[in-house]
This record gives sequence, structure tokens and C-alpha cells, in this order.
Amino acid sequence: MAVLLELSVFSICGEVSKRGEVARILRAFEDREIEAHLNPMGTSVECEDMPKALEVLQIAYDCMDSQRFYIIAKFDCYPQRKNMLEGRVERVLEEV
Repeated sequence: MAVLLELSVFSICGEVSKRGEVARILRAFEDREIEAHLNPMGTSVECEDMPKALEVLQIAYDCMDSQRFYIIAKFDCYPQRKNMLEGRVERVLEEV
């Protein structure tokens, strides 16, 4: 099974810029050899199953040191497919 996860995690207090928070989460992913694709409004990660996707969310959660923060997570669960992250973008670009 493939689970495509898109997440956005940010504090709702403190600095206006959230790049430091995003960088901290991306470093944590890199330290655990989790391939993440950053985009302007979030980060995408392809996981083998839902438990792994939830583990990725937990890692992001653990990186936050703010008194209050917000997490948005979207899941695309597709049992018969792999490489959804790259393949999906490639298929759209073929249509352009």
C-alpha cells in the first residue's frame, strides 16, 4: 500500500516567518532517512502504510517547541500504487 501524506505544521504565535520550524522538521526527516518534498504550502511524504504516515506526523509534532501550533494533514491511501509522489507530478506535466 502507498499512503501519500501532505502535511503543514506551524506555530500560531511568535515569528511571522516559519522557515526555522520547517527546516527543523525537514532535518528530523533527513536524520531518519525519510524522503520529503517541500512545496510552498506544505511538505509531501510517500509512506508504505498508514502506521508509517502517522510516525512521520509524530516526528513533525515532536519537533515543535511552541506553546501552540497547528497541524494540517491530508492522506491519499492507494493500495495498488507505489511512487505516487513522483509519478503523479510527471503524469500531470505530460498533459501540459
